[in-house]
Amino acid sequence: MSDPKTEHEEEEQPLVEEIEEEEEDKEEPIKVNNSNLVELKNACDDYIQKYFNTKTEFIQNHKHTDFKLILGYLSCAFALYGGYYGQVTPFNESKEITFICVVVYFVLNVILVIHTFLFEKDIIFLGEKSTSDTKERLTIHTNTKKYSDIYNVTFEFHENNSSGKPIDGKFKISKSFGNWFDVNGLMNTELFDKELANGLEIARSGKLHLQ
Repeated sequence: MSDPKTEHEEEEQPLVEEIEEEEEDKEEPIKVNNSNLVELKNACDDYIQKYFNTKTEFIQNHKHTDFKLILGYLSCAFALYGGYYGQVTPFNESKEITFICVVVYFVLNVILVIHTFLFEKDIIFLGEKSTSDTKERLTIHTNTKKYSDIYNVTFEFHENNSSGKPIDGKFKISKSFGNWFDVNGLMNTELFDKELANGLEIARSGKLHLQ
């Protein structure tokens, strides 16, 4: 004879699982120190990447990050090898190899700095979306000036389509962090979502807009 209590618990189990799924779907509130401009910018940058990765059809291109990682791994490899070789080999025999490793390490880091300032710049998101007729690219830049609470977000949109007429649009937002964070440093993600969705829509129009 089955236990009535056990049967009752089994019937309630799906309800418990549904509650757990709902809790997982809820986004954790984003709270930062609203007197720290670096924290505010980092929170917005991270959220923008999350938004376009999860709430749009754009697929993020990590080419800048991958390139920097490759350079970083290579420079570390040369530094480690140079250090190890210098330890296990007499100085007169190892100085040439060690010197080469040091030079390569320096050159790789110079390339990394040049790439960051000339190519990556202030890009925080580079996304692509392709269909049978179109290929879209979205680039988002963000920056702030020193001691300023104004957050600048620039949307750059490019589309190649079957009509042969590419579309290029640009939209820039310059607003205070106070538009999206309350006095306790809690981000209003719903309001920020609307701002990002609006920015993408206007950039897609193929015109230059400043706000």
